[in-house]
Formats: sequence, C-alpha cells, structure tokens
Amino acid sequence: MLSGAIPQELLSSASLDIIPLRDGSFLLIPKQEQPKVSSLLNEREKIAVKKLLSVRFEKRTPQEIAGILTKEEKETLESLMKRKIVHLFKEGKYAKDGVYSISDFAFHQAREEKGSAAMGSPATQTSSPSKQNDLQAPLIPPPISSPEHLEKFGWMVLDNESDARSFSNSFPDRVRSGAVKGIRAFDRKYYFVTQGFVLNYEKKVMAALDKKEKTADEISSELALNADGCRCLLYHMCEDGDVLEKQKGKFARA
Repeated sequence: MLSGAIPQELLSSASLDIIPLRDGSFLLIPKQEQPKVSSLLNEREKIAVKKLLSVRFEKRTPQEIAGILTKEEKETLESLMKRKIVHLFKEGKYAKDGVYSISDFAFHQAREEKGSAAMGSPATQTSSPSKQNDLQAPLIPPPISSPEHLEKFGWMVLDNESDARSFSNSFPDRVRSGAVKGIRAFDRKYYFVTQGFVLNYEKKVMAALDKKEKTADEISSELALNADGCRCLLYHMCEDGDVLEKQKGKFARA
C-alpha cells in the first residue's frame, strides 16, 4: 500500500497493477500469469468448468466439488489448476477450506456457450432436460462478495484488503482494462462495480439527486435498485467527483 505520488519506476512496471483507493493511497498487486487466449478449452475441460459453475461460489469447496466430479473430471480439474485457469481461493472467510475460483478465460468460454444455447442452437434443442438444468444458473442469488454476483448484477462488496487483492489477482485483465473498478470506502470495505453498471445507472442517480440530498436507501427505492448496489455506485461517483457525501450517509450532486 502506498500513499502520495507514485514513483515513475512503479508506474512503468510490467509486473504490478496499481489500483487507486478512495483515501488517496494505492494498492499494488502483482500481475498474475494468465493462460494464453489461443489455448481453448477442450471438451473435457468445458464439462469440468460447467460443473464448477453449477455450484454456488460459497459452496464450491474441494469437499463439495469432489462429490460431483468423476475420476476423470478430477484429473481435468488438477490440470486446469496447474495451468492457472482455476485456482483455490483461500482468503477471508474462505481461508479454512477454500473455494474454487474460475478465471476470466474459462468463465467467458462457458458463458459464450450458454449464450448460444439460449438462442436456440440445435445442440440445445436436442439436449435432455437434465443436461439443460446443469447449465442453468442457481435460483438463489450469489453472495454479494462473489465474482458471480459482480458478473450478474454489476457490483460486489468485499470485506477486507486480502479479499480485494485475491479478486484482483484472479481477474487482472478486467481490473487493468477498467471494465471493473474497485475502491475502499471509509467503512474499510471494498466496493467493486462494472463499467456497464455505472453507465446504466449514473444518470438516473444524478436525476434522483437533482433537488435535494438523499440517502442510498432513498435513491435505491426510487430506482428499484438494491441498496448495497446503490451505495457501491454512489461511492464510485464520489470518487469521480460527480457526487458528494455531505454528511454520513447523505449524498448530493457535486
């Protein structure tokens, strides 16, 4: 963690990602080696990744996953971990047993295939109901501290720096490109949002604040938006200079 001006040698470093935090300091994160995009997953690997995705993030422990994978799929999972396509996330509340986290590379390949199926491809039309159910997202929303929640709703809240660092190491391309941004608020939690989420709601938030100061709960009620998600957005809009938190919990246009 650094504060103040960043030395030029760090700004130009090819081995570090630099994430600005709300308090004016910067989080330095080692860049994680990523699998080559050209190395597409084979069919065995796709099946293993889909089975991982079928399990809620907080339940994706080695013990849980061992019970649903075949011997061959377990070997495939070991191979994916060696290639750093899947890794065991062991930080924060998951420090004891760990949960499997899937890289952008594998996650998007699986999502692209699901998207094709949803559009009515022949493969989907001829597949059995049981196979289709394996690909469906769980009905219970993922926890707000999971990458799945960020992907589905556009925002995520992490409780501490170690969780934020682990997420940034797992998804460096999205953080580095600006597709996902994270800041630490005064409550010491880390609030992440996707670029699409911000673009979708920032004008609506500004309109809601047009006449008077409001709380995140009041704004979220007007916009039919989750209050925690609204809070995420407001903190980022404060960081960008569009909104001010004039008093604790009360926001206004800058």
